[in-house]
Amino acid sequence: MAYRAPRHPHIEKHARHQTIIARVVGLVLIWGIVGIMALLAERSIPVQHLPWKTLSVIDPIGVATKAKAARTGEDAAACRAVLAQGGLSFREVEETSADGTCQVRGALRITGGMAPLRPADVSMTCKETLAVSIWERQVVQPAAFEVLGEAVTAIDNYGSYACRNIYGLPTSRVSEHASANALDVAGFRLANGETISVLKDWNDPGPKGRFLRRVRDEGCRVFTTVLSPDYNAAHANHFHLDMGGEALCS
Repeated sequence: MAYRAPRHPHIEKHARHQTIIARVVGLVLIWGIVGIMALLAERSIPVQHLPWKTLSVIDPIGVATKAKAARTGEDAAACRAVLAQGGLSFREVEETSADGTCQVRGALRITGGMAPLRPADVSMTCKETLAVSIWERQVVQPAAFEVLGEAVTAIDNYGSYACRNIYGLPTSRVSEHASANALDVAGFRLANGETISVLKDWNDPGPKGRFLRRVRDEGCRVFTTVLSPDYNAAHANHFHLDMGGEALCS
């Protein structure tokens, strides 16, 4: 007959209670540590690095800026509130639809609070508008002052909305331009009357080239996709900036 170890119900019950208590204490300690770390983060880490903090256009770009811009842009009310609190003025744009695939909903047109887009009739999703305003405020203007010694007074562009696939090819996927969730930037106008062109100045070894590369590089901390002349010949004359494509910086 096989040996059976004697059972001690009272001891087993006590052991189960001890295990439960140990687990509860462990969880309390873990959450206590998490709470202390969160409190320390709240007090010592700038808000632009904290993903749970509300996004602000006036905050410098941080490690959480891109994620917060993408998340905030999905909430129409929150997105508009952040723009307004950041000093941006805008107007609503009527919905458009073409061919059943190109739909623009909840688009905005910036009317003040940043260097104007030229031409001015640019309609963008709120998410893209938010990213463009952060980029202009926290990247373009500081770079212009530090590298060129001038303010940017206007941003030249080739538009946002275009009902087409990527590169206009029938076999490629629908472009972010088809929903006005992208902007093609061609150049910048400075307060002293000079202009900086992506096409003409990208390879300039001097300040103009340094400025363009800086606003491209730092734009990657705001937008999901940033494409420049380094990407391919199709972008030789502009930066493509969007908030919905694949994560790519080139």
